Amino acid sequence: MRKFNLLFVLLTLSISSYSQISKENLLSDYDFLVNELKAYHQGLYQYVDKNTVDQKIDSIRNTIESADKIEFFKKVNALIALTNEGHSGARLPFWTQTKFGMSNSFIPIKIEFSNKKAILVSYFGKENPGVEFGDQILSINGVSIQDIMTTLKPYVATDGFNETSFYQWVGMDFPLYYAVAFGKSESFDIEVKKHNSQDIESFTIEARSALKLKDNKNTLNTVKRHNSFLYRTISDSIGYLCVPNFYGYKDFEEFYLNSFKSIRNDKIKHLIIDIQENVGGVEGNENLLASYLFQKPFRKYKNVLAPKEACENFKNKKSVRLDAWTLKDDVPHRGEFTLTSNYFSELGYKQPDTDLIFSGKVYVLTSGVTFSGGAEFASMLKMTNRAIFIGEETGGTYEGNVSGYSRDVKLPKTKIKVSIPIVHFKVDVSPKVKGRGILPDHVVYQSWEDIIQAKNTKFEFALKLIQKSR
Repeated sequence: MRKFNLLFVLLTLSISSYSQISKENLLSDYDFLVNELKAYHQGLYQYVDKNTVDQKIDSIRNTIESADKIEFFKKVNALIALTNEGHSGARLPFWTQTKFGMSNSFIPIKIEFSNKKAILVSYFGKENPGVEFGDQILSINGVSIQDIMTTLKPYVATDGFNETSFYQWVGMDFPLYYAVAFGKSESFDIEVKKHNSQDIESFTIEARSALKLKDNKNTLNTVKRHNSFLYRTISDSIGYLCVPNFYGYKDFEEFYLNSFKSIRNDKIKHLIIDIQENVGGVEGNENLLASYLFQKPFRKYKNVLAPKEACENFKNKKSVRLDAWTLKDDVPHRGEFTLTSNYFSELGYKQPDTDLIFSGKVYVLTSGVTFSGGAEFASMLKMTNRAIFIGEETGGTYEGNVSGYSRDVKLPKTKIKVSIPIVHFKVDVSPKVKGRGILPDHVVYQSWEDIIQAKNTKFEFALKLIQKSR
Protein backbone atom coordinates (compact mmCIF):
# COMPACT_ATOMS: atom_id res chain seq x y z
CA MET A 1 0.00 0.00 0.00
CA ARG A 2 1.31 3.40 -0.89
CA LYS A 3 2.36 5.58 2.02
CA PHE A 4 1.41 9.17 1.26
CA ASN A 5 4.19 10.57 3.45
CA LEU A 6 5.09 13.11 0.80
CA LEU A 7 1.75 14.84 0.56
CA PHE A 8 1.59 17.05 3.64
CA VAL A 9 5.25 17.48 4.20
CA LEU A 10 6.55 18.97 0.99
CA LEU A 11 4.96 22.27 1.84
CA THR A 12 7.40 24.76 3.20
CA LEU A 13 9.70 25.61 0.36
CA SER A 14 9.30 29.37 0.49
CA ILE A 15 9.38 30.02 4.25
CA SER A 16 12.23 32.42 4.90
CA SER A 17 12.27 32.26 8.72
CA TYR A 18 14.34 29.09 8.98
CA SER A 19 17.98 29.42 9.87
CA GLN A 20 20.74 28.34 7.54
CA ILE A 21 22.36 24.97 8.14
CA SER A 22 26.00 24.59 7.27
CA LYS A 23 27.06 22.77 4.14
CA GLU A 24 29.05 20.38 6.29
CA ASN A 25 26.00 19.34 8.32
CA LEU A 26 23.80 18.96 5.25
CA LEU A 27 26.39 16.81 3.52
CA SER A 28 26.61 14.71 6.68
CA ASP A 29 22.85 14.08 6.61
CA TYR A 30 22.89 13.40 2.88
CA ASP A 31 25.70 10.86 3.16
CA PHE A 32 23.94 9.25 6.11
CA LEU A 33 20.78 8.76 4.03
CA VAL A 34 22.73 7.47 1.02
CA ASN A 35 24.35 4.82 3.22
CA GLU A 36 20.96 3.83 4.66
CA LEU A 37 19.42 3.48 1.20
CA LYS A 38 22.33 1.40 -0.08
CA ALA A 39 22.19 -0.88 2.96
CA TYR A 40 18.42 -1.36 3.23
CA HIS A 41 16.63 -0.54 -0.02
CA GLN A 42 16.59 -3.77 -2.01
CA GLY A 43 15.47 -2.16 -5.25
CA LEU A 44 17.86 0.79 -5.46
CA TYR A 45 19.54 -0.58 -8.59
CA GLN A 46 16.63 -2.63 -9.93
CA TYR A 47 15.66 -0.48 -12.90
CA VAL A 48 18.75 1.65 -13.49
CA ASP A 49 22.32 0.33 -13.40
CA LYS A 50 24.49 1.02 -10.36
CA ASN A 51 26.95 3.33 -12.12
CA THR A 52 24.18 5.58 -13.42
CA VAL A 53 22.36 5.75 -10.08
CA ASP A 54 25.58 6.45 -8.17
CA GLN A 55 26.47 9.21 -10.63
CA LYS A 56 23.06 10.83 -10.04
CA ILE A 57 23.53 10.50 -6.29
CA ASP A 58 26.87 12.31 -6.58
CA SER A 59 25.34 14.90 -8.89
CA ILE A 60 22.70 15.84 -6.29
CA ARG A 61 25.38 15.90 -3.60
CA ASN A 62 27.45 18.34 -5.63
CA THR A 63 24.57 20.86 -5.60
CA ILE A 64 24.35 21.00 -1.80
CA GLU A 65 25.39 24.28 -0.23
CA SER A 66 24.58 25.96 3.04
CA ALA A 67 20.78 26.23 3.08
CA ASP A 68 17.72 26.11 5.28
CA LYS A 69 16.05 22.84 6.17
CA ILE A 70 13.35 23.30 3.55
CA GLU A 71 15.73 23.71 0.64
CA PHE A 72 17.63 20.62 1.77
CA PHE A 73 14.37 18.69 1.92
CA LYS A 74 14.13 19.07 -1.85
CA LYS A 75 17.49 17.30 -2.18
CA VAL A 76 16.26 14.49 0.07
CA ASN A 77 13.22 13.88 -2.10
CA ALA A 78 15.25 14.05 -5.28
CA LEU A 79 17.49 11.36 -3.77
CA ILE A 80 14.52 9.19 -2.75
CA ALA A 81 13.05 9.48 -6.25
CA LEU A 82 16.19 7.76 -7.60
CA THR A 83 14.97 4.52 -6.00
CA ASN A 84 12.17 4.35 -8.60
CA GLU A 85 10.00 2.96 -5.82
CA GLY A 86 6.77 4.58 -4.67
CA HIS A 87 6.70 3.13 -1.17
CA SER A 88 9.54 5.35 0.02
CA GLY A 89 8.76 8.66 1.72
CA ALA A 90 10.07 11.54 3.83
CA ARG A 91 8.65 13.83 6.50
CA LEU A 92 9.73 17.15 7.89
CA PRO A 93 9.53 17.72 11.66
CA PHE A 94 5.97 18.24 12.86
CA TRP A 95 6.37 21.90 13.79
CA THR A 96 7.63 22.69 10.29
CA GLN A 97 4.59 21.08 8.71
CA THR A 98 2.17 22.79 11.07
CA LYS A 99 3.54 26.30 10.65
CA PHE A 100 3.11 26.39 6.94
CA GLY A 101 -0.11 24.37 6.90
CA MET A 102 -1.85 27.03 8.98
CA SER A 103 -0.82 29.88 6.71
CA ASN A 104 -3.08 31.18 3.95
CA SER A 105 -0.77 30.02 1.19
CA PHE A 106 -2.48 27.19 -0.71
CA ILE A 107 -4.35 27.19 -3.96
CA PRO A 108 -7.87 26.11 -2.88
CA ILE A 109 -8.67 23.55 -5.57
CA LYS A 110 -8.59 19.86 -6.32
CA ILE A 111 -8.04 18.48 -9.78
CA GLU A 112 -8.36 15.19 -11.57
CA PHE A 113 -6.29 14.36 -14.62
CA SER A 114 -7.89 13.08 -17.81
CA ASN A 115 -5.10 11.98 -20.15
CA LYS A 116 -2.80 14.67 -18.67
CA LYS A 117 -5.50 17.35 -18.81
CA ALA A 118 -6.10 18.97 -15.39
CA ILE A 119 -9.84 19.07 -14.67
CA LEU A 120 -11.14 21.18 -11.79
CA VAL A 121 -13.33 19.07 -9.49
CA SER A 122 -13.33 20.98 -6.18
CA TYR A 123 -13.06 24.61 -5.09
CA PHE A 124 -12.58 25.68 -1.45
CA GLY A 125 -12.36 29.47 -1.75
CA LYS A 126 -14.39 31.89 0.34
CA GLU A 127 -15.84 33.49 -2.77
CA ASN A 128 -16.05 31.94 -6.21
CA PRO A 129 -14.94 34.33 -8.97
CA GLY A 130 -16.60 32.12 -11.59
CA VAL A 131 -14.72 28.83 -11.79
CA GLU A 132 -16.91 25.81 -12.49
CA PHE A 133 -16.79 22.08 -11.99
CA GLY A 134 -15.20 20.60 -15.09
CA ASP A 135 -13.09 23.58 -16.13
CA GLN A 136 -9.75 22.53 -17.61
CA ILE A 137 -6.93 24.41 -15.91
CA LEU A 138 -4.40 25.59 -18.49
CA SER A 139 -2.01 27.63 -16.35
CA ILE A 140 -1.43 29.01 -12.86
CA ASN A 141 0.37 32.32 -12.35
CA GLY A 142 1.48 32.23 -15.97
CA VAL A 143 3.01 28.72 -15.80
CA SER A 144 1.37 26.02 -17.91
CA ILE A 145 0.14 22.82 -16.27
CA GLN A 146 2.65 20.89 -18.38
CA ASP A 147 5.54 22.97 -17.02
CA ILE A 148 4.20 22.70 -13.48
CA MET A 149 4.16 18.91 -13.74
CA THR A 150 7.67 18.89 -15.21
CA THR A 151 8.87 20.93 -12.22
CA LEU A 152 7.20 18.53 -9.76
CA LYS A 153 8.56 15.36 -11.33
CA PRO A 154 11.90 15.15 -9.46
CA TYR A 155 10.15 15.24 -6.08
CA VAL A 156 7.62 12.44 -6.62
CA ALA A 157 8.84 8.85 -6.28
CA THR A 158 7.02 6.37 -8.52
CA ASP A 159 7.55 2.72 -9.35
CA GLY A 160 9.95 2.23 -12.23
CA PHE A 161 9.42 4.61 -15.14
CA ASN A 162 5.69 4.96 -14.68
CA GLU A 163 3.93 8.26 -15.43
CA THR A 164 0.28 7.36 -14.82
CA SER A 165 0.81 7.13 -11.06
CA PHE A 166 2.71 10.43 -11.07
CA TYR A 167 -0.32 12.25 -12.45
CA GLN A 168 -2.63 10.41 -10.06
CA TRP A 169 -0.58 11.15 -6.93
CA VAL A 170 -0.25 14.82 -7.83
CA GLY A 171 -3.94 15.08 -8.71
CA MET A 172 -4.97 13.72 -5.32
CA ASP A 173 -3.27 16.55 -3.39
CA PHE A 174 -2.44 19.19 -5.94
CA PRO A 175 -2.36 22.20 -3.55
CA LEU A 176 0.35 20.55 -1.49
CA TYR A 177 2.42 19.38 -4.42
CA TYR A 178 2.10 22.78 -6.06
CA ALA A 179 3.67 24.32 -2.95
CA VAL A 180 6.72 22.11 -3.48
CA ALA A 181 7.60 23.93 -6.65
CA PHE A 182 6.12 27.39 -6.19
CA GLY A 183 5.83 27.98 -2.46
CA LYS A 184 3.79 30.59 -0.67
CA SER A 185 1.37 32.90 -2.50
CA GLU A 186 -1.48 35.18 -1.44
CA SER A 187 -3.46 34.65 -4.65
CA PHE A 188 -3.38 32.72 -7.89
CA ASP A 189 -4.15 33.79 -11.44
CA ILE A 190 -5.57 30.78 -13.25
CA GLU A 191 -6.45 30.34 -16.90
CA VAL A 192 -9.13 27.78 -17.75
CA LYS A 193 -10.82 26.31 -20.78
CA LYS A 194 -14.54 25.87 -20.30
CA HIS A 195 -16.08 22.45 -20.88
CA ASN A 196 -17.63 21.82 -24.31
CA SER A 197 -16.37 25.19 -25.43
CA GLN A 198 -13.35 26.87 -26.96
CA ASP A 199 -13.74 29.76 -24.52
CA ILE A 200 -10.69 30.52 -22.39
CA GLU A 201 -11.22 32.61 -19.25
CA SER A 202 -8.98 33.96 -16.49
CA PHE A 203 -9.73 34.24 -12.78
CA THR A 204 -7.93 35.34 -9.63
CA ILE A 205 -8.54 33.19 -6.58
CA GLU A 206 -7.40 33.85 -3.02
CA ALA A 207 -5.11 31.48 -1.14
CA ARG A 208 -6.35 29.52 1.88
CA SER A 209 -4.79 27.47 4.65
CA ALA A 210 -4.41 23.71 4.33
CA LEU A 211 -6.99 23.32 7.10
CA LYS A 212 -9.64 24.81 4.80
CA LEU A 213 -9.04 22.32 1.99
CA LYS A 214 -11.71 19.88 3.14
CA ASP A 215 -14.58 18.27 1.28
CA ASN A 216 -17.19 19.91 3.50
CA LYS A 217 -15.97 23.29 2.24
CA ASN A 218 -16.12 22.33 -1.42
CA THR A 219 -18.44 24.64 -3.36
CA LEU A 220 -18.53 22.57 -6.56
CA ASN A 221 -19.94 19.16 -7.37
CA THR A 222 -18.13 16.15 -5.92
CA VAL A 223 -16.62 13.47 -8.13
CA LYS A 224 -18.04 10.03 -7.40
CA ARG A 225 -15.10 7.66 -7.26
CA HIS A 226 -15.18 3.92 -7.75
CA ASN A 227 -14.14 3.17 -4.17
CA SER A 228 -16.90 1.09 -2.60
CA PHE A 229 -16.62 -2.62 -1.93
CA LEU A 230 -19.51 -4.10 -3.84
CA TYR A 231 -20.69 -6.83 -6.14
CA ARG A 232 -23.70 -6.45 -8.40
CA THR A 233 -25.16 -8.38 -11.29
CA ILE A 234 -25.39 -6.16 -14.36
CA SER A 235 -27.39 -8.50 -16.62
CA ASP A 236 -28.12 -12.17 -17.04
CA SER A 237 -24.44 -12.89 -17.77
CA ILE A 238 -22.39 -9.89 -16.59
CA GLY A 239 -21.18 -9.19 -13.08
CA TYR A 240 -19.28 -6.23 -11.59
CA LEU A 241 -16.94 -6.59 -8.60
CA CYS A 242 -15.30 -3.47 -7.15
CA VAL A 243 -12.33 -3.97 -4.80
CA PRO A 244 -10.90 -0.50 -4.05
CA ASN A 245 -8.14 -1.71 -1.71
CA PHE A 246 -6.79 -4.71 0.14
CA TYR A 247 -6.85 -3.24 3.65
CA GLY A 248 -10.09 -1.39 4.41
CA TYR A 249 -12.79 -4.07 4.60
CA LYS A 250 -13.76 -5.69 7.89
CA ASP A 251 -14.00 -9.21 6.46
CA PHE A 252 -12.49 -9.87 3.05
CA GLU A 253 -13.17 -13.59 3.33
CA GLU A 254 -16.90 -13.07 3.82
CA PHE A 255 -17.06 -10.40 1.09
CA TYR A 256 -15.45 -12.62 -1.54
CA LEU A 257 -17.45 -15.65 -0.43
CA ASN A 258 -20.79 -13.84 -0.75
CA SER A 259 -19.76 -12.16 -4.03
CA PHE A 260 -18.73 -15.40 -5.72
CA LYS A 261 -21.81 -17.20 -4.44
CA SER A 262 -23.85 -14.57 -6.26
CA ILE A 263 -21.65 -14.95 -9.34
CA ARG A 264 -22.26 -18.71 -9.33
CA ASN A 265 -25.98 -18.49 -8.60
CA ASP A 266 -26.55 -15.83 -11.28
CA LYS A 267 -24.61 -17.90 -13.83
CA ILE A 268 -22.27 -15.03 -14.65
CA LYS A 269 -20.08 -15.55 -17.73
CA HIS A 270 -18.34 -12.17 -17.86
CA LEU A 271 -16.88 -10.69 -14.66
CA ILE A 272 -15.63 -7.09 -14.53
CA ILE A 273 -13.20 -6.50 -11.63
CA ASP A 274 -12.61 -2.83 -10.84
CA ILE A 275 -9.27 -2.08 -9.15
CA GLN A 276 -8.84 1.48 -10.45
CA GLU A 277 -8.59 2.84 -6.91
CA ASN A 278 -6.75 -0.13 -5.38
CA VAL A 279 -3.52 1.12 -3.79
CA GLY A 280 -2.84 -2.26 -2.17
CA GLY A 281 -2.88 -3.24 1.48
CA VAL A 282 -2.22 -6.35 3.55
CA GLU A 283 -0.40 -9.12 1.70
CA GLY A 284 -2.65 -12.14 1.24
CA ASN A 285 -5.85 -10.27 0.46
CA GLU A 286 -4.93 -10.07 -3.22
CA ASN A 287 -4.10 -13.79 -3.17
CA LEU A 288 -7.50 -14.62 -1.71
CA LEU A 289 -9.28 -12.78 -4.52
CA ALA A 290 -7.07 -14.50 -7.09
CA SER A 291 -7.88 -17.90 -5.60
CA TYR A 292 -11.48 -17.47 -6.81
CA LEU A 293 -10.21 -17.19 -10.39
CA PHE A 294 -7.85 -20.17 -10.68
CA GLN A 295 -8.44 -23.90 -10.37
CA LYS A 296 -4.85 -24.50 -9.29
CA PRO A 297 -2.31 -22.34 -7.44
CA PHE A 298 0.83 -21.20 -9.26
CA ARG A 299 4.14 -19.56 -8.47
CA LYS A 300 3.63 -15.84 -7.88
CA TYR A 301 7.11 -14.67 -6.82
CA LYS A 302 10.57 -15.57 -8.08
CA ASN A 303 11.68 -14.80 -4.56
CA VAL A 304 11.11 -12.41 -1.69
CA LEU A 305 14.28 -10.83 -0.33
CA ALA A 306 15.36 -8.57 2.51
CA PRO A 307 18.70 -6.96 3.39
CA LYS A 308 20.79 -8.88 5.87
CA GLU A 309 21.15 -5.72 7.95
CA ALA A 310 17.39 -5.72 8.56
CA CYS A 311 17.10 -9.22 9.99
CA GLU A 312 17.66 -8.19 13.59
CA ASN A 313 14.96 -5.53 13.27
CA PHE A 314 12.09 -7.84 12.41
CA LYS A 315 13.12 -11.43 13.09
CA ASN A 316 10.80 -11.75 16.12
CA LYS A 317 7.64 -10.69 14.31
CA LYS A 318 5.02 -13.42 14.10
CA SER A 319 4.64 -13.12 10.33
CA VAL A 320 8.41 -13.39 9.87
CA ARG A 321 8.47 -16.67 11.79
CA LEU A 322 5.56 -17.98 9.73
CA ASP A 323 7.28 -16.94 6.52
CA ALA A 324 10.37 -19.04 7.35
CA TRP A 325 13.12 -16.60 6.38
CA THR A 326 16.50 -18.24 5.78
CA LEU A 327 19.93 -17.12 4.57
CA LYS A 328 20.91 -18.11 1.04
CA ASP A 329 24.22 -16.83 -0.28
CA ASP A 330 24.24 -14.50 2.72
CA VAL A 331 20.93 -12.89 1.63
CA PRO A 332 17.67 -13.44 3.57
CA HIS A 333 15.06 -15.24 1.45
CA ARG A 334 11.48 -15.97 2.40
CA GLY A 335 10.40 -19.61 2.50
CA GLU A 336 9.62 -21.31 -0.83
CA PHE A 337 6.09 -22.20 0.26
CA THR A 338 5.31 -18.47 0.67
CA LEU A 339 5.93 -17.72 -3.01
CA THR A 340 2.75 -19.26 -4.41
CA SER A 341 -0.53 -17.61 -5.29
CA ASN A 342 -2.42 -19.35 -2.47
CA TYR A 343 -0.26 -18.27 0.50
CA PHE A 344 -2.13 -16.18 3.08
CA SER A 345 0.51 -15.87 5.84
CA GLU A 346 -0.98 -15.15 9.28
CA LEU A 347 -4.35 -14.16 7.77
CA GLY A 348 -5.36 -17.81 7.96
CA TYR A 349 -7.83 -17.82 5.07
CA LYS A 350 -9.30 -21.01 3.68
CA GLN A 351 -9.18 -21.93 0.02
CA PRO A 352 -12.56 -21.36 -1.68
CA ASP A 353 -14.80 -24.28 -2.52
CA THR A 354 -14.17 -25.49 -6.06
CA ASP A 355 -17.75 -24.81 -7.12
CA LEU A 356 -17.21 -21.10 -6.37
CA ILE A 357 -14.13 -20.70 -8.55
CA PHE A 358 -15.06 -18.54 -11.54
CA SER A 359 -14.09 -19.98 -14.92
CA GLY A 360 -15.65 -17.37 -17.21
CA LYS A 361 -14.06 -14.34 -18.82
CA VAL A 362 -12.46 -11.68 -16.60
CA TYR A 363 -12.07 -7.98 -17.41
CA VAL A 364 -9.87 -5.87 -15.10
CA LEU A 365 -10.17 -2.08 -14.88
CA THR A 366 -6.93 -0.32 -13.93
CA SER A 367 -5.45 3.16 -13.47
CA GLY A 368 -2.29 4.81 -12.24
CA VAL A 369 -3.64 4.45 -8.69
CA THR A 370 -3.54 0.65 -9.02
CA PHE A 371 -0.48 0.11 -6.87
CA SER A 372 1.40 -2.29 -4.57
CA GLY A 373 -0.89 -5.25 -3.77
CA GLY A 374 -3.41 -3.96 -6.31
CA ALA A 375 -0.75 -4.11 -9.01
CA GLU A 376 0.42 -7.53 -7.78
CA PHE A 377 -3.10 -8.85 -8.24
CA ALA A 378 -3.05 -7.45 -11.78
CA SER A 379 0.37 -9.04 -12.34
CA MET A 380 -0.96 -12.46 -11.38
CA LEU A 381 -3.75 -12.21 -13.94
CA LYS A 382 -1.44 -10.79 -16.58
CA MET A 383 1.26 -13.46 -16.23
CA THR A 384 -1.36 -16.21 -16.62
CA ASN A 385 -3.32 -14.51 -19.42
CA ARG A 386 -6.36 -14.78 -17.17
CA ALA A 387 -7.89 -11.37 -17.90
CA ILE A 388 -8.44 -8.64 -20.44
CA PHE A 389 -7.11 -5.33 -19.08
CA ILE A 390 -8.95 -2.08 -19.70
CA GLY A 391 -7.83 1.38 -18.63
CA GLU A 392 -4.40 2.82 -17.93
CA GLU A 393 -0.98 1.44 -17.08
CA THR A 394 -0.93 0.43 -13.43
CA GLY A 395 1.00 2.56 -10.96
CA GLY A 396 2.78 -0.50 -9.59
CA THR A 397 5.27 -2.26 -11.83
CA TYR A 398 4.66 -5.66 -13.40
CA GLU A 399 7.81 -7.05 -11.71
CA GLY A 400 6.68 -6.31 -8.16
CA ASN A 401 7.77 -3.79 -5.55
CA VAL A 402 9.80 -3.05 -2.45
CA SER A 403 7.43 -2.69 0.49
CA GLY A 404 6.41 -4.77 3.50
CA TYR A 405 8.39 -3.77 6.56
CA SER A 406 10.11 -0.38 6.64
CA ARG A 407 13.19 1.05 8.26
CA ASP A 408 12.38 4.48 9.67
CA VAL A 409 15.37 6.75 10.13
CA LYS A 410 15.83 10.33 11.34
CA LEU A 411 18.58 12.39 9.78
CA PRO A 412 20.83 13.51 12.66
CA LYS A 413 21.22 17.21 11.82
CA THR A 414 17.96 18.23 10.13
CA LYS A 415 15.68 15.70 11.91
CA ILE A 416 13.99 14.86 8.62
CA LYS A 417 12.40 11.41 8.85
CA VAL A 418 12.67 8.92 6.01
CA SER A 419 10.82 5.63 5.62
CA ILE A 420 12.76 3.01 3.65
CA PRO A 421 10.88 -0.14 2.53
CA ILE A 422 13.04 -3.21 2.94
CA VAL A 423 11.27 -6.29 1.52
CA HIS A 424 11.66 -6.92 -2.21
CA PHE A 425 8.72 -8.81 -3.69
CA LYS A 426 9.95 -10.04 -7.08
CA VAL A 427 7.03 -11.27 -9.19
CA ASP A 428 7.86 -14.31 -11.34
CA VAL A 429 7.96 -12.47 -14.67
CA SER A 430 10.72 -11.25 -16.99
CA PRO A 431 9.30 -8.47 -19.17
CA LYS A 432 11.29 -7.23 -22.13
CA VAL A 433 10.96 -3.66 -20.86
CA LYS A 434 11.70 -3.15 -17.16
CA GLY A 435 10.02 -0.70 -14.87
CA ARG A 436 6.61 -0.49 -16.48
CA GLY A 437 3.23 -1.27 -15.03
CA ILE A 438 0.72 -3.73 -16.42
CA LEU A 439 -0.08 -2.30 -19.83
CA PRO A 440 -3.78 -2.52 -20.74
CA ASP A 441 -5.08 -4.43 -23.73
CA HIS A 442 -7.43 -1.48 -24.31
CA VAL A 443 -6.18 1.97 -23.32
CA VAL A 444 -9.10 3.91 -21.85
CA TYR A 445 -8.86 7.14 -19.84
CA GLN A 446 -11.51 8.54 -17.57
CA SER A 447 -12.87 11.07 -20.05
CA TRP A 448 -13.42 14.74 -19.36
CA GLU A 449 -17.15 14.33 -20.04
CA ASP A 450 -17.48 11.29 -17.77
CA ILE A 451 -15.65 13.02 -14.90
CA ILE A 452 -18.33 15.70 -15.02
CA GLN A 453 -21.18 13.21 -15.31
CA ALA A 454 -19.68 10.86 -12.67
CA LYS A 455 -19.55 7.94 -15.10
CA ASN A 456 -17.05 5.12 -15.01
CA THR A 457 -15.54 5.37 -18.50
CA LYS A 458 -13.64 2.09 -18.28
CA PHE A 459 -16.67 0.19 -17.03
CA GLU A 460 -18.77 1.53 -19.90
CA PHE A 461 -16.06 0.43 -22.33
CA ALA A 462 -15.99 -3.06 -20.80
CA LEU A 463 -19.75 -3.42 -21.24
CA LYS A 464 -19.51 -2.49 -24.91
CA LEU A 465 -16.59 -4.90 -25.40
CA ILE A 466 -18.60 -7.73 -23.84
CA GLN A 467 -21.61 -6.95 -26.00
CA LYS A 468 -19.45 -7.14 -29.14
CA SER A 469 -18.05 -10.53 -28.09
CA ARG A 470 -21.45 -12.17 -27.78
